[in-house]
Amino acid sequence: MPEKISLSRTIIKTAGVLAIFTVAVTLGVVIFIYLSSGSEKELLHLSGGDYLISRGLWLSLASFLFGLMAILTASGLSKKKKWSRVTSLLTAVILTLLVPIGTIFGLKLLFNIFSQEMKNWFNSGKTNYPGGPPGSQKPGIKLELLTDRAEHQPAKRSNI
Repeated sequence: MPEKISLSRTIIKTAGVLAIFTVAVTLGVVIFIYLSSGSEKELLHLSGGDYLISRGLWLSLASFLFGLMAILTASGLSKKKKWSRVTSLLTAVILTLLVPIGTIFGLKLLFNIFSQEMKNWFNSGKTNYPGGPPGSQKPGIKLELLTDRAEHQPAKRSNI
């Protein structure tokens, strides 16, 4: 696996694992706040705990989805799946928004995604034909004209 692909895979995998860790911590904080308020929900409301609980649950869900996407993307990159290139771009954009460390990793990931090494990684083993593989091309007007022209040209005579 090329160096830029390996580095991109490591960045994405690390971001996914950290997102799953964020889910565990956020759910732990939400449960602690809920249980510490006891039977008096008025105290929970006055302290802003109800707001924190609702936002914490949404943050947990978003972090879980991001972590799952990142881990699947990391495995897709190693298997040269086409969809992993798109999801790694999405992961890089999301990481770029997470200031300050996520921005650094997100920008590095963006540079790696648009590098020639990444393009070669996904296109390796495939030959690019203009109209698809030779067996799947349908003869069009241009192909027929070229074929007719080649067949009806008189043979060149040599003066020997």
